[in-house]
Amino acid sequence: MNPSRFRKNVFIVSRSFEQRLVLSREFSQYGFQIYEFEKTQQIVPFVKVQKPDVCIIHYDRTEENIVFHISHVLEETQHKCFVIYLLDLKYKEQEFQTRLELIRIGANQISYLENNKIKELNLILKEIDDYFELEIENMDYILYIKNNEEFNNYYIQLLKQKFKVDEFSYQEIQELLNSKNIFILKEMYFMIILNMYYSDFLGVELASMIRQFPLLKHIPIIFISKEKEIGKLLHTIQKGGDEYLVHPIDSQIFFTFINSHYKKYKLLKNSLEKDRMTNLYNHHSFLEKLEAKIRIFQKASQNFACCMVDIDNFKSINDTYGHLAGDQVIINLARFLKYNLRNYDFICRYGGEEFAVILNVNDKDSAIKIMDRIRKNFSLLNHHFGENSFSCTISIGIAMFFDFLEMKTLLQAADSGLYIAKKQGKNKVILVEKL
Repeated sequence: MNPSRFRKNVFIVSRSFEQRLVLSREFSQYGFQIYEFEKTQQIVPFVKVQKPDVCIIHYDRTEENIVFHISHVLEETQHKCFVIYLLDLKYKEQEFQTRLELIRIGANQISYLENNKIKELNLILKEIDDYFELEIENMDYILYIKNNEEFNNYYIQLLKQKFKVDEFSYQEIQELLNSKNIFILKEMYFMIILNMYYSDFLGVELASMIRQFPLLKHIPIIFISKEKEIGKLLHTIQKGGDEYLVHPIDSQIFFTFINSHYKKYKLLKNSLEKDRMTNLYNHHSFLEKLEAKIRIFQKASQNFACCMVDIDNFKSINDTYGHLAGDQVIINLARFLKYNLRNYDFICRYGGEEFAVILNVNDKDSAIKIMDRIRKNFSLLNHHFGENSFSCTISIGIAMFFDFLEMKTLLQAADSGLYIAKKQGKNKVILVEKL
């Protein structure tokens, strides 16, 4: 596990040692930090020192004070914890009432047990993947274009408690908002906040201009103003605004609006840029971002590694276990890469069983070390599908940007490394250098 990536804490609560063992093995192999408990009451003192990101609880209605214990955990985590309940089949007889009961104590999802065994491990992992996909990332910025109103400083400081905020005056935005910078604006910001009035133009005029750029058509635009007139509100929405907030506004309500628009935009962005099966960036997005990265890194004289990753003997997996099992291996590799590389590394599903990774490293030795660790650890992973459990390997090709300064030759070199790794017996990492 790479120390620079924050490890997610998973609390497993079950009286069954076998259940805890199965879940612990499955989650730890992807890099999660596991904590095991027999009863929910054991979590109460522990949660003060270590907060869970995920709780998987074998629900037992007869356990004393279970509702109180779980409510306490949710309060301690400020409800920022994904809760999955494992249920015995007897609860299925009154499914609606059971779901309602569990929703009232924080249930995000439920999974039924068969003969006290967990049958939906892959589905549980998928639910958790989807939950983390909508997390607010530390690289997400808000662009706040402010006028001279004093209340702007209040909202900027408020936002900085949870987000990164770039402040621009209305004079500075004239230099920023041009065709050369649009891709950077789209990649860097998940929201733009405007005022109603600026000295040289109106906020709605600025919103209309932003919407003229195709890459910014969907970015949320929030207006903050003292104006209470309903006509002003309607006008901002008609001109491209997504929300109109009247100052003063309660901080909790304010953050509810911000978080809601963040999640909606991220879902939309993901649907356009990401592969549906793996939640990784798709081929088109990868090429777009690689091209932008090359421009930026050329100017800054910085190096990076381009890596191609391919599942070995994938046809054999499909032939032996079926195509759905092959799909599960693709999903598992995507998850493994996501949780074992760093937040600022870029991962995509390049096509079929092939993945591409942009590693932010300056030298070839670091790139080889990181990707060889990925190769070794992935070979230890157990893949489950139906009654089958099996392992497989990956081959990796690497090329460094300083050796191949154009996108086409960089990709060809990484692909060539992958081809050589396959020819030399697979389950290898091969670096291709400029002759």
